[in-house]
Amino acid sequence: MKQLAAALLLASSVMAAQAEPVTVGSEPIASFQRLPSQDSFGPFKWRGGLTLTSADERFGGFSGLIMGKDCEDLLAISDRGVWLKASLRYDGENLSGIADAQLAAMLNRKGEPPGSKIAGDAEALTRLKDGSVAVGFESLVRVGRYNLPRDGFAARFQAIPHPKDIDTGPDNGEIEALGELADGRLIAIAESQFGSDGNIRTWAWKGGQTTAFSIARFGDYRVTDLAVLSDGSILTLERRFEPSSLPGMAVRRFAASAIARGAVIAPELLLEATAPLYVIDNMEGIAACQRGGTTRVTLISDDNFNTAVQSTILLQFDYRP
Repeated sequence: MKQLAAALLLASSVMAAQAEPVTVGSEPIASFQRLPSQDSFGPFKWRGGLTLTSADERFGGFSGLIMGKDCEDLLAISDRGVWLKASLRYDGENLSGIADAQLAAMLNRKGEPPGSKIAGDAEALTRLKDGSVAVGFESLVRVGRYNLPRDGFAARFQAIPHPKDIDTGPDNGEIEALGELADGRLIAIAESQFGSDGNIRTWAWKGGQTTAFSIARFGDYRVTDLAVLSDGSILTLERRFEPSSLPGMAVRRFAASAIARGAVIAPELLLEATAPLYVIDNMEGIAACQRGGTTRVTLISDDNFNTAVQSTILLQFDYRP
């Protein structure tokens, strides 16, 4: 009977993890800046954008992003515990469309999909050096590894110990950004955890060794994601999305070498964009990849499943520091 129960459990997990094709429409975004139209923004050069739509009720809420070979393979996570896998298409050098989209539930350590919105609140995604991915969850704080290369979407959550100080943040304000540094340490940035000086609490750790430091806050922006670049620098994606102000997006940069216990790092501002002059939404995901020998930066928004007033948009730029 035990063997039968185990077999049934395995079968149900595999069924729950089946990636299902989903139809995703894409409307090109002609220009990042509305008036006057231009294609260069500091170290960033516009390479196209898409407004993504789908009738599937699971589509939306994307909060973390990684890109694969030639900036064509896209993997995103939603804050309802869903994977999005897709291929991007290009017209010459510019982003032109999306194809082969699939959705699948993220599985817990028992092989089950999230039982609630709180349990599925995946906010941060990064690829690890062994090819697997790590995900940070916010509402029920945890960090875990998924061996997607081996198990595909049948991969189960494998806990990665994390600094317990991350758990002490306000509800829905803990881990929001996650990356792996060149030395194997993970780095995590909180969304709404601020020190007594108003700076953003941040951690780098490996095993039981933790380096706690801070990032100087930029205005009223909050960090929503990060991307670790091959040169050792870190890009932070930051957003302002409050009823009392116009939506804003910022990208800043700091060097991993600046990380030290107790340090307060003031990242360099690379880009600030405010609606309606710029085509932005609730920007929550950033990823870096290589295409044609150039680093590209891709951004995705979280529509909060509120498609009446928000959109899922994908923006892409060449990045030349």
